[in-house]
Amino acid sequence: MSKAESFAQVELAGFQIDCSNIAALELLQPNGKSQGQSSTALIIKLSQKEKVLVDACRAHNEVQKFDSPVVAFYGRGVVRRKINIDMSATSVDSIKCENNGKKDEKKFELKKNFGFWSGVALTIGTIVGSGIFVSPVGVLRSVHGSIGVCLLVWVGCGLIAMMSALCYCELGASLRTSGGEVTNFQLAYGPAISFMYIWSKLMISPGTAITLQVFGSYLISPFFSDGCTPPDSAIKLIAILLLCFLTYLNCVSVKKSVKFEIAFSITKFLAMALIATGGIVCLALGNEAGRYNFDNAFAAGPLTAITAWDVGMAVYQGNFSYDGYRALYFISEEIKDVKKNLPRATITALSLVVAMYALVNIGYLSVLSVDELTSSKAVAVTFGHKILGPMAFIMPFFVCFSTMGNHNGVVLANARLPFAAARSGLMPHIFSMIHIKYYTPISGVLTTFFLTLFFVLVGDVESLINAFAFFEWAVTGLNSASVLILRRKFPKLDRSYRVPTVIPILLVCLSVFFVVVPFLRRPSFVFVYAVIFYILTLIGYYLYVVKKLRLPGSRRATIFLQKLLQCAETDWDGIELEKDN
Repeated sequence: MSKAESFAQVELAGFQIDCSNIAALELLQPNGKSQGQSSTALIIKLSQKEKVLVDACRAHNEVQKFDSPVVAFYGRGVVRRKINIDMSATSVDSIKCENNGKKDEKKFELKKNFGFWSGVALTIGTIVGSGIFVSPVGVLRSVHGSIGVCLLVWVGCGLIAMMSALCYCELGASLRTSGGEVTNFQLAYGPAISFMYIWSKLMISPGTAITLQVFGSYLISPFFSDGCTPPDSAIKLIAILLLCFLTYLNCVSVKKSVKFEIAFSITKFLAMALIATGGIVCLALGNEAGRYNFDNAFAAGPLTAITAWDVGMAVYQGNFSYDGYRALYFISEEIKDVKKNLPRATITALSLVVAMYALVNIGYLSVLSVDELTSSKAVAVTFGHKILGPMAFIMPFFVCFSTMGNHNGVVLANARLPFAAARSGLMPHIFSMIHIKYYTPISGVLTTFFLTLFFVLVGDVESLINAFAFFEWAVTGLNSASVLILRRKFPKLDRSYRVPTVIPILLVCLSVFFVVVPFLRRPSFVFVYAVIFYILTLIGYYLYVVKKLRLPGSRRATIFLQKLLQCAETDWDGIELEKDN
């Protein structure tokens, strides 16, 4: 975008002012009293890094009431700034910025709200959601009811997630930028691949919709007797209400969102501990179903029926339950001492989740038979009816708390994706801005809201899981390969943590298998749709990034959205790689 295109020309006090961003504040009279909200709000770009928020009147005669109107600026949190407007001025150079004697050293940027424990809570909260309460059925069914293979698949999926997380730790600790894979894909493969990833992630990643639908199903299931299925409309209505609440929370406060995540991460462990402990106690007391399951864990009948394709589909289902392990990578800029806390928090959280998932599955299998598990649509609820009796109603609420925390973490992380993409010129400029008061990427949060709402209204859980797993395996392979590519392209980049080279190589091989083999063996509409979508994103890249085509009125739309959302561009100097080469 050229300089001329990025500036809005607005007449103020009889002369033209170059304005780069929009936000609404208030116009003050010389005596300090507020004139009130006016019709137009501007951010005057005094220099490359100095942005001053100004609330100006559109009407020329309103400004002329004062000999020297003073415009209040409340930006960057603590320092009150003022702009003195010379009514006879003919250029922006005549506008002077005053600091009231205070030095403003703080940048206007996302705040660092995450330390080690909050990072652990976010990672756990984002991983543990609906998957552990839905996917056990899919995994067990895929391996024809083999208990032993089912447990091995769950542990194997955990190890795969751990290896992939180690790759993200190296990338996050060295690049230290938010937005997930946007940056490393752009550096490793170029902007075209990064553009494809961004729009693919936004448009065909339905994980949050899955969580919300499970939340709705578990919340109302206690109010329906056995054999009665809750209406789909009621499930979706509840899912939408939760979506609205969490969207609002993430728009107005990152700190409150973090506290919310910590509280519900504790609730998740209470729910999983109840399942694991209850099941193991029942097994120790001689539960017949449990004893039969583990005595025949590797029975010959189911084992002979299992094929490599069956194992692959089981891994697809189990992998969904571990998604979210890279949540901290999406918010790298907001982590205190990211070089240390990112790897430590990620590895600690994932280790706890892998161990807990194994215990939860043992708990399920200690109480429920294979037929009960595979026929249940709400495994945790069925488990609760078996061992909790009249207190079984608490299990759906535990699951609801878990899914609430999961979706909160997903919203928090995914909102940084369009934010980072827009800073690199891969999405409209409005997405690169954050709220001037709350320091949240509000446009990214709202984008996540509308896309999730779409998937809630049109998708079913099983097909969404399959589409989600297909896309995630492709991302895992590309991300793992980018570790090796960036080591070669930027050998002097500060890498406080290095993953063993064999791990990204192994992950690339696994990703190729899980992406290509299902497509060749059993092509489906989901896979064809994804390929077509990737082709369309390349066309979009050529038009938007290469040719820089914009819709008529896009600049005015950006100005309108800035005023509506009260957001401004951050002070970001880009990725510092030159000094490392």
